[in-house]
Amino acid sequence: MGDLLLDTFSDAAYVSPIQTEPTIMPANKLTKKKTETDLEAAIRGTVMRVFPWLDPAHVKHQVKFSFTFGRSRIDVDNTDSYDKQARSDIILEKGGVPLAVLELKREGNALSTEDEAQGLSYARVLDPMAPIVIVTNGNQTRIFDSYTGKRLGADTLTETQFVATINAAARLAAGNLKQAIQTLMGNEPAIWRQAVEQLSDATIEDLTATSDNPGLPFTKDFLIQREATEEAIDLLEDGKRLILIEGPPLIGKSNILRDLAGRTRKADRFATLLIEVGRSGIVQAVADGLANQLNWPVTKEEARAWLMQLSQGDQHLHLVLALDGIDPRNKRAVAEIEDLSSSRFGVGLRVVVAFDDSAVHRILESKGGRDQSQIGRRAARIAVDRMSDAEFRAAVNMMSDMRIWLMHGALSARELRFPWALRMRAWSVMQNAKFGDPNWGASLAPLIGLEMIAHARKAFPGQELRHQFHEIAMAVLDDARSRKRPIALVLQSMGVFMVRKKKLTTRLTNATIKSLVKDGYLKPAMQPSGEPVLIVRLPELLASELAALIAHELTQSELLDPVTAAEWLTSASSNLPLGDIVAAQAILDAASSGFGLSLDLVLALAEERPTLQTVQPGARFATYHPGIGLVDFTVTEDGSLLVEANGRHSRIELDPEETPGEMYHDFHSWMILSHLAMVPSVARIDGADQRIDTAILLEVASAPVVLRSVGPELQFNAVRVHDVPGEGSIVCHREGIVEPITFALYEYFHREFRVATDWIDEACRRDSLALMARIQIALLYLADIGDGDRSEFAREMLNGPIAAAFKALPELHPERG
Repeated sequence: MGDLLLDTFSDAAYVSPIQTEPTIMPANKLTKKKTETDLEAAIRGTVMRVFPWLDPAHVKHQVKFSFTFGRSRIDVDNTDSYDKQARSDIILEKGGVPLAVLELKREGNALSTEDEAQGLSYARVLDPMAPIVIVTNGNQTRIFDSYTGKRLGADTLTETQFVATINAAARLAAGNLKQAIQTLMGNEPAIWRQAVEQLSDATIEDLTATSDNPGLPFTKDFLIQREATEEAIDLLEDGKRLILIEGPPLIGKSNILRDLAGRTRKADRFATLLIEVGRSGIVQAVADGLANQLNWPVTKEEARAWLMQLSQGDQHLHLVLALDGIDPRNKRAVAEIEDLSSSRFGVGLRVVVAFDDSAVHRILESKGGRDQSQIGRRAARIAVDRMSDAEFRAAVNMMSDMRIWLMHGALSARELRFPWALRMRAWSVMQNAKFGDPNWGASLAPLIGLEMIAHARKAFPGQELRHQFHEIAMAVLDDARSRKRPIALVLQSMGVFMVRKKKLTTRLTNATIKSLVKDGYLKPAMQPSGEPVLIVRLPELLASELAALIAHELTQSELLDPVTAAEWLTSASSNLPLGDIVAAQAILDAASSGFGLSLDLVLALAEERPTLQTVQPGARFATYHPGIGLVDFTVTEDGSLLVEANGRHSRIELDPEETPGEMYHDFHSWMILSHLAMVPSVARIDGADQRIDTAILLEVASAPVVLRSVGPELQFNAVRVHDVPGEGSIVCHREGIVEPITFALYEYFHREFRVATDWIDEACRRDSLALMARIQIALLYLADIGDGDRSEFAREMLNGPIAAAFKALPELHPERG
């Protein structure tokens, strides 16, 4: 580029040098507020001394200004610094163009090389660049050429010298820009804090779901607050330098890191840099982020040196590296965690890492497995599981503020304690065109049902993704049938969709699997046995494809026998997460494909009636508990339980008045029917179409046992019930709607209240306390929705036929009498 020639520099005009570097964006004027009188006087005196040929009235100054690193806008506010720090960074400009950067110190404060470096850095990141840097304390004045960094001899510039300084610069060297950014990013906490927080924002944006890519883990304007975040902040405040956040897949660990980045932003002590770590390692991920977001082209070694500098710098502000996506098999990343948390780095650097609990032991133990590793000795550990009652209530309140309401009973739904489930439901509402209307809201079921699959089929219409998930579904189903899987994997796979990698590679290429991992649809994990598995991060889409796959198999000749088909469906339901929903949808898919809804299949499922059986001494059973792993139970002669977990044995003594316990048997078929009953359906019987769903409602709602999925967590299995001799176990109405069959009743009454009276009369004639209790719960909540006709119908039924039917049945709440 040729020199820019200026004939004169008068009060009338100022022509800035042409810049060729595209990495700097214009500085923005943020204020024209006058500063204190002494600051004004110092600035005016400096201008008159350095630029005697300029009218000071024509020179403006900015104590608040901004500049841009790549895509990051950085604000600088020196409003109070002259009073509090006896120094101030000021932009002098003429005609709206930077004239000089003034590093102004109070009289009596010595000038330093740090002042010069900072002034040069500010000058070089402005666009157009300020050609001159002035460092002065009133008694001493040093003037520097911003382009070369060289000091100009005098403390006064003639107009000819100033023009010559501009014309001598052909262009700003990239090295000068890099050095300028490095100076500001290392020496100025107010600057690097903004930069890392905006880099975290960019990471969050990259991981936020859109209509084109709804599978990413974050949702805009939707973040569930977790107690683990507060615990992590407390540990940081206590000086912990390495914190591990551990939990099962899909439990919301990534969102905890996102929450941490947001909460530390509101405090003064910490600035969080959220990084998704790939195979290249932690420091390289930091370097890539700095280059992409700030246009600061640092090498891996320079990025590590920057982290080292910050770790030993300002002790009032600490950098927190929040790391996600680390594969515990990645030896480079594990070694970097050891390095970054070692004494080689200062206390100004903290590291918070999210890991799946099934694999975290690999980094906590030494190579021989007998002692703790360096990470194990240093790390503070935070266990994350399904949302606690307090967390769930807070999430429900947040959704309520968004006009998304969950019906009473949701507190007992174990599936809704997974953050992904609430996120999925909120996302489906937020995509509604009416969501922005402040007078519109949505009331959602208190449990997960077939609407999950309907949402998936609407939200993920892309054929390529559906095809890939169909192949994943085939691999998952193949894996579920395998008898060679470790028992721990079998039990864990009942709670979360996962597939062994070696099984999936028989269906999809490695390149496709890597692409699905990159796009957030699959997440690599490690079993305690060391076998690689892949967690499916879109359970709703996989459930949809599993239903389609099972529907196809239902039409095959070997499954046309209804008894065989019912047994096969029940087995599939018991071995898959959300299996009862998947199986119910499969029946509906088979019916809609031309196969038709088989009444014989429905009757075969109904024949497998659920029962409660007493657990006998000597009985053995096992479960997989997140954070613990495989847990074995043995019932002893005295009714106590022997428990074995991780090689340790213990005994649970039961109350002498308690029985050894009871367990549900053969309830999966009626769980399938519970969901099937939510959809109006007919079958051709003796040449006429007759409703099947209403018949299912009568039969299944009469079950004398609680019909809901159970798991290893007592808090979700336990609901208040009435144990009535001769009538069975009946859910108390105070629990809300906790059974799918009760919600099916609610849906039926809500949908067909104008014609439901005859059905209710038939139900009353059955003299079933369980049936009446479920109908009562459904009608109570229908009466409460505030819909005139529907609410009136519900009240009429409750006060009329339902009240009359209860008079002939055992009382559930005799204390009310």
